[in-house]
Amino acid sequence: MKKKSNTYLVVATILILIVGISIGYAALSSTLNISGRTAIKKTTWDVHFATLSVTNGSVEAITPAEINEAKTDVNYSVNLEKPGDYYEFTVDVVNGGTIPAKLAATPTITGLTEAQKQYITYTVTYADGTPIQKDDKLGSEHVKIVKVRVEYKKDLAADQLPTTDQEANLTFAMNFVQE
Repeated sequence: MKKKSNTYLVVATILILIVGISIGYAALSSTLNISGRTAIKKTTWDVHFATLSVTNGSVEAITPAEINEAKTDVNYSVNLEKPGDYYEFTVDVVNGGTIPAKLAATPTITGLTEAQKQYITYTVTYADGTPIQKDDKLGSEHVKIVKVRVEYKKDLAADQLPTTDQEANLTFAMNFVQE
């Protein structure tokens, strides 16, 4: 019987210790809370092309420059038959959203071979002639006018003229990202 009372004593002591430790921990602990409220405003991303205008004096296009339905591409097709012929248009780049945008990289022109560069110029600048550069900003609700020109160079010597018909698929991509 003595063994049983020792077991009860040990169990009772352990229970008393556990309760004592719990009370001591509760007395020595603190809970800290940070509470706040955040409201997120409605935002929109809407960088697109709008309002395209072909420059007077441009050659008649096979397919005139036109903005696609998604307003993200401009496509055209022209024949430049003799030195001095050109096709030029301006197009608005619009940020109709609430998020400011910037160019992720300096756009590059592709589609001309080294040989074609001798007699064709293809330029894309802002309407005032300023080059389009990486990190150019387009604030929300702002517009920048871009000028595109493809030209058969004038003042070429006979040996600089192409000896066969040439075709070029010209591209100029502007990748806008959140500023």
